[in-house]
Formats: sequence, C-alpha cells, structure tokens
Amino acid sequence: MEKTVEYLTHHPVFFVIAVLLSVMILFSSLKKIVEVLLVLAALVVLYAAFLAMTGGHVSEVFRGIEQLFINWFHTLGDMFTFLLNLLKTSKKGGG
Repeated sequence: MEKTVEYLTHHPVFFVIAVLLSVMILFSSLKKIVEVLLVLAALVVLYAAFLAMTGGHVSEVFRGIEQLFINWFHTLGDMFTFLLNLLKTSKKGGG
C-alpha cells in the first residue's frame, strides 16, 4: 500500500486519474443508495396513505422516522456548508 501511495504521489497524472476514478465510483455508489432510499420512502408514504384511508392511526414509528429524516437533512446541510466554507477558505489562502 505504501508503494502505491508513493507511486501516485510521484506521478501526478496517475494521481489525478486515480482521484477522478475514485470520485466517480463514490458518486455512483451514492446515487444507488439514494435510489434505494427513495424507494423506501415511497413505500413508507404508501403505507401511511393506506393507514389514512383505512382509518388507522399513524404510529410513533412514523414520528420517529420523520425526526430521523429531519436530523439527517440537518446533518447533511451542515456537512455541505462546512465543505463549501472549507473550499472557499482554501481558494482564498491558495491564491
């Protein structure tokens, strides 16, 4: 592993190619994960609609799921804000 890292740091062209491939793989994986989450969210919405149509009550599970998503979106928002601020400060410091 150390030889690979050393090789990539001494050959910037291969390093850039490796970084680009890694980013492409990461976004591809994230895209698939988001698709699965959207399907799960659609199933939850359909189940909630079924409960509403049949007169059932929305259980505490849905309130917990709602709170989980709210917290998750806030965390993602904070993470993207941090990354954007980090990029802004690195551009200012770099030149």
